[in-house]
Amino acid sequence: MKNSSLFHLLKKSVLNFNFWVLLCFGISFAFVVFNKFMHPVQKHNTIVSDGKGYYAYATGVFIYNDMSFQFNQTIEKEKHPETLWTDYRYKIDKSRVYTKYYAGTAIAYSPFFLGAHAFSKAMGWDSDGYTAIYHGAIIIASLFYMVLTMLFFGKVLDAYGIKYWVKVFVTVGVYFGSNWFYYTTWEASLSHIYSAAFIAMFWYASILFRRESSTKLSLTLGLLLGMITLIRPVNILIVLFLPVLFPSFKSFLFFVKQRLLNLKTGGIALVAFLAVVSIQFIIYKIQIDQWYIYSYSHEKFFFLQPHIIDFLFSIRKGFFVYTPIFTFSIMGLFIWYKQNKFQPLWWSAIMLFVVYIFSSWHMWWYGGTLGTRVFIEYYILWSIPLAILLNRLQGKWLRVVLVIACIFIFNNILQQYQYRQAILHYDSMTWQNYKDIFLYPIIP
Repeated sequence: MKNSSLFHLLKKSVLNFNFWVLLCFGISFAFVVFNKFMHPVQKHNTIVSDGKGYYAYATGVFIYNDMSFQFNQTIEKEKHPETLWTDYRYKIDKSRVYTKYYAGTAIAYSPFFLGAHAFSKAMGWDSDGYTAIYHGAIIIASLFYMVLTMLFFGKVLDAYGIKYWVKVFVTVGVYFGSNWFYYTTWEASLSHIYSAAFIAMFWYASILFRRESSTKLSLTLGLLLGMITLIRPVNILIVLFLPVLFPSFKSFLFFVKQRLLNLKTGGIALVAFLAVVSIQFIIYKIQIDQWYIYSYSHEKFFFLQPHIIDFLFSIRKGFFVYTPIFTFSIMGLFIWYKQNKFQPLWWSAIMLFVVYIFSSWHMWWYGGTLGTRVFIEYYILWSIPLAILLNRLQGKWLRVVLVIACIFIFNNILQQYQYRQAILHYDSMTWQNYKDIFLYPIIP
């Protein structure tokens, strides 16, 4: 009887999507406990690189009351040599200092930062914002937003009528079969995991708003889009995908006229959006006494010199090279086209435009990264045609695709190990290097 009850409980759990989300959380948490929290070096090196620039807003506001970030030279550099140091400050003159990074990421993980700070002070520990407990808090924040993203992945795929097993396979497969897991558990202070969560919530809220608009949903959409923009302004491009939610462009325009241009619903969304985005302008005013500055200084887009092919296919950072599971998304577009011609065509056009924008950045490979990290936010959109493909396939072809997808997932997990061990080069991979390390250490 006990075995029978246990079997029924397990069967019931497996048929609950939340079980798979919690399983991913459990695996990820176990991973960070052994590889971050208990590691003598890594427990001090989650808030690194770009993450230091985001995180500085939290310590600057809540601990040091210093938006010129002077603690970067003292607390960070001198007191904590165990953490990789980055000077994220930009100077206009001696008194006006700012960071090129935006405040949204710090706002996203500030509840976890404040929890760690309160606990550290209660325990009588050093509470300068840069001890191991603060690094750990950012990982917990990342895990929280990963769970949030997965839950909304499920809701979005449900809205497209995706079968339960496909929903589970796509969500779990994309998490482990891409760099999503890596940036959740290793470089958790970067912005992409937080952007992904807000974009997933925004997309689902848009689906609900399309069905029935309300003041509450208008406010929600405005706040979510504001956070998306405040975290990474370029991700406001997500609004260009909204027509995909409609059967035709004509129906989208009708919706815009009836709902978005409505003074009540549209106005509330706009005010909420501007209220959130204005936080960055207020910070600039406090820091440098001007409402706006192009914070990235000499770094810019070269729109006449895009690297589209490199961005998608190069061994250096090519999206399809390091996240090959999404090659099936391209196949899924053809299935989607049979259901509705407009939606996959619009999806393709806007995604190509986003690729064009991202690949026009002066550093199109985005520095030392695993794969194409700037696309993590858009995995929710790439997962839709992937799920549509698996939803339609049957028999032999379904088995073939699933086997290949599992191989892709396994290889990606292996590449994450290689990247953490500096086997896979962080910046300058070549085809020869890739060939030499392929399947290492399984095949020496």
